[in-house]
Amino acid sequence: MLMGVHGVSIAKTLGKVKSCRVIACAIILAISIFSHSVKAAFELDIIGPRAQAMGAAGTAVSGDGWAILRNPALAAEGVSSVGLSWSQEFGLPELSRETISVKFPLRLQRIGVRVSNFGSQLYRETECGVIFARSVRSGLSAGVEIGGRQLSIDSYPSATAVTCALGLCVRPISGLNVAAVWRNLNRPKLPNYRDRIPEMLVVGVSAQIAKQGLLAADLIQERHFPLEVRIGAEAIVSKGFTLRVGMRAEPVRPSLGFQVDVGRWSFLYAGDLHPDLGPSHSAGLEIRLGK
Repeated sequence: MLMGVHGVSIAKTLGKVKSCRVIACAIILAISIFSHSVKAAFELDIIGPRAQAMGAAGTAVSGDGWAILRNPALAAEGVSSVGLSWSQEFGLPELSRETISVKFPLRLQRIGVRVSNFGSQLYRETECGVIFARSVRSGLSAGVEIGGRQLSIDSYPSATAVTCALGLCVRPISGLNVAAVWRNLNRPKLPNYRDRIPEMLVVGVSAQIAKQGLLAADLIQERHFPLEVRIGAEAIVSKGFTLRVGMRAEPVRPSLGFQVDVGRWSFLYAGDLHPDLGPSHSAGLEIRLGK
């Protein structure tokens, strides 16, 4: 996931780092090999524990503190909130991420702010973004995110890029959301490297099943790579307790998770299983500030 497509790649750069750090480099390289694709930096999704438990399908799923990470248009819905999350890929400390997201109203629109840190001292990806969203009319919301990305590799030059994403969410009937996100539409390039931050189009749908259930599906198309399918479901099994399951492809990764609600506080856990590299985990705390 962390390799470039052409020329001087990030993975090759890591391979030149001092021998005492070879193991960490091999870990990052293994992710690229076992993912059956060769991709650029900033490739790992930042979706929050709710969507991770649902097979990473969440482009049209609103109502949680991390919805703005998946689709800027979803900032226009729901109450003001703060979301704190931690995740770790394949149980490796070098592949940990910490994220904070905040959503609040400002006059006729909603504002979202997010900050994320991934990696270690050897290899680090830092992301931030400001989101502007509003309801255009009943059943239609739109949002835009202007973000910054910084890549830091020990003993090598750092690189910074500005990104842009657009999102839409349509509710044709009650309980049904159809959404789309165009990420990195400006195709930003990392200075000092030939890698570009991946441009992708994501289309998703979610359907409420009675009051206790939700089904979701996403289609992800990235330049030069096959279409990826993600599906998930959640069910409120008792007051204050929700279960979630899902599946993502390329490669096939089943997932599950749960949520416990206590007043305005929610604790979430999610885990998925890579067929070669093992389990990944995510945990989050959401605080709802409005009614």
